[in-house]
Amino acid sequence: MVIALSTPGPDTLRKEWIRAMASDAILFACANPIPEIWPWEAKDAGAAVVATGRSDFPNQVNNSLGFPGIFRGTLDVRAKTITDEMCLAAAHALADMAAEKGLSPDYILPRMDEWDVFPREAAAVAVKAVEQGLARCPTTHDEEYHRAAEIIKRSRDMTKTMMEEEYIAEAE
Repeated sequence: MVIALSTPGPDTLRKEWIRAMASDAILFACANPIPEIWPWEAKDAGAAVVATGRSDFPNQVNNSLGFPGIFRGTLDVRAKTITDEMCLAAAHALADMAAEKGLSPDYILPRMDEWDVFPREAAAVAVKAVEQGLARCPTTHDEEYHRAAEIIKRSRDMTKTMMEEEYIAEAE
């Protein structure tokens, strides 16, 4: 396995290096905006699973999948800090959702447009903060899930309306 967070590519990681890896190699080429090697080149060279930091390729491995849910859960319970255990709870929520949807070489994590992952993370983080005695406003998993889902849905709906009214341009 290679986890690269280095110089944007392409060609920072070479195809011949990927070919020299063990069979069923896993490659995270996470430099942005251009990964160290293009995903199709890595697959062509023999990588079984390829992830990048970009949402326009399968398997986006990027902090944008974690921070919305981590922050939402932390803020909603007014936690005093964010602990490693709270981040791990969010990571487990990500992994659980991916497993429920069906893991494959091109689907190891939920996608950014699968926004249900964020309230799941928020609920996991909030519960962990409560367990650790860090929550100033304790809540349950279900209460936080529903609160976070409502807040996130409202924000998404407002953004959609602003795009429809052309206050915000659609991303290209």
